[in-house]
Amino acid sequence: MRAAIPLCLCLLSGCATGDVESRTPTADAGARDVAPQRDAPAAPVDAGALPPDDAGAVAPDDAPPAADAGPRCAADRDGTITRAEVNFLVGASVLYAVNEEGTTVSPVDTAGTMVEGTRRWDYSAARAEDRRVLDEVMRPQGRWWSARYPDATYAAMLDRTNNILGVYRASATALELLGTVSVAENATNLTMNPPVVVLRFPLRVGDTWTQSVTAAGLYNFTPLTTVTAYTTRVDAAGEVWTPAGRFPALRVRTDLDQTIPLTIIRRTRRTYTFLSECWGVVARIASVDNESAEVFTRAAEFRRLSL
Repeated sequence: MRAAIPLCLCLLSGCATGDVESRTPTADAGARDVAPQRDAPAAPVDAGALPPDDAGAVAPDDAPPAADAGPRCAADRDGTITRAEVNFLVGASVLYAVNEEGTTVSPVDTAGTMVEGTRRWDYSAARAEDRRVLDEVMRPQGRWWSARYPDATYAAMLDRTNNILGVYRASATALELLGTVSVAENATNLTMNPPVVVLRFPLRVGDTWTQSVTAAGLYNFTPLTTVTAYTTRVDAAGEVWTPAGRFPALRVRTDLDQTIPLTIIRRTRRTYTFLSECWGVVARIASVDNESAEVFTRAAEFRRLSL
């Protein structure tokens, strides 16, 4: 029942102003699906335009104008990510390198390495488990569940195996997960009460927030209620190397502790999400279930921005 735990997947497609640093491409014959690494592309300065195709984000020819692009996004590298430095470009698609569903990636480096006073997480190398995935920031209008979430900003895939979407609302102060729904009509609809605060703006190292959230409704046509304790903190800053280039980033740690009332079922998971000004999510690492170590080395999800 993987989709019973919403994994706080926030697909943020934004535009920077030349803050991504290029580096020498590397050849790695061990990767099955990931495109060979190239220098990071220069990003356009107009946040209303999508990055070029080879930057990992594309828009369909008939896509409507971005609903949340704003006039411009200029990354200032001041260690704080404001709402103005995060764009939710509805209709865009973002290319990631991610391991196959159901596989475990080991080892992964969640500690990072200090290099000349800056913490570096190097996730640029291709892995045998990698595949390329194009994640879409979907319009919420015209879906079978649209009337149930009238203030949704966008939807994004949470679980490809079971075709489960997360439904999100972006405001001036937060990104919230409102519920999880199935692609197939009426199969799954779990409403979050209260909504899960995935991000709270502005973001800076030391920020923390906690929640207890009840998810209730249907999962695969079966009634289900879960109670999840969320503890989220911005716990580190540094530089993340991905197949698409290297990015200054804040790391957001989210700990989940989920139970099903009146049962002995309990499930925990830790997720590290790396956010870069204007570019959004450039990497995410989720632990295996019930991982106790903060610096874990096995990942159920290993996702990096790709080309």
